[in-house]
Amino acid sequence: MPRVAAAGKPTAKISKSQNTKARVLHEALALASRIGFQGLSFGTLAAHARLSKSGLFAHFHSKEDLQIRTLELASAMFVERVLKPAVAAPRGVPRIRRLFDGWMAWIRSDSVPSGDILISCAFEFDDAPPGPMRDAVVRGHHALQSTIERLARQALEAGQLAPRTDPAQFAFEFLGIVHAHHHLRRLLGTDPRARRARLAFERLLRDHAAQPHRRRAAR
Repeated sequence: MPRVAAAGKPTAKISKSQNTKARVLHEALALASRIGFQGLSFGTLAAHARLSKSGLFAHFHSKEDLQIRTLELASAMFVERVLKPAVAAPRGVPRIRRLFDGWMAWIRSDSVPSGDILISCAFEFDDAPPGPMRDAVVRGHHALQSTIERLARQALEAGQLAPRTDPAQFAFEFLGIVHAHHHLRRLLGTDPRARRARLAFERLLRDHAAQPHRRRAAR
């Protein structure tokens, strides 16, 4: 631990190092959005960010470490832009709506990452051999599915969804709509305003909606 009298310089060095690493990770995320995580390496990132490979080794232990840290940044951005605003909405269907709206905005955002890189990396690693990066992707998608199931369960408990609603099935259909929209927009260049996705989402809510008398009884 540095002495108090010398604390200023080490702190400045740590801050500079952290800022550099944060900048490099954003560069890595922008690059991975275009070429995928498996194409992300010290060589490709060094050329893209105009850094030396030795400089990158100062921040990341390996190519896999770089990929995982970049995935963690994308996940953190998704939490801030999509999940937290959804959880801030009233419990039940309003949270589910806010999650869907936020996710659609996330997919069409022109900021980094462009599109939903979390969906893209799921397809990229679905048949990859076992390893830390694939494990991280799988954990993230399990967590997303569990979150949607929990929101559906809350809406069910509030009497806003029909008693027959299976939260796991609801989450499956919700994710199916999101993935289909991502495919249409990113690969085929269609449904730019998510019109079809929204029609499908509204149908999903109607199919699982509680009867009016049950909603009144729940109040």
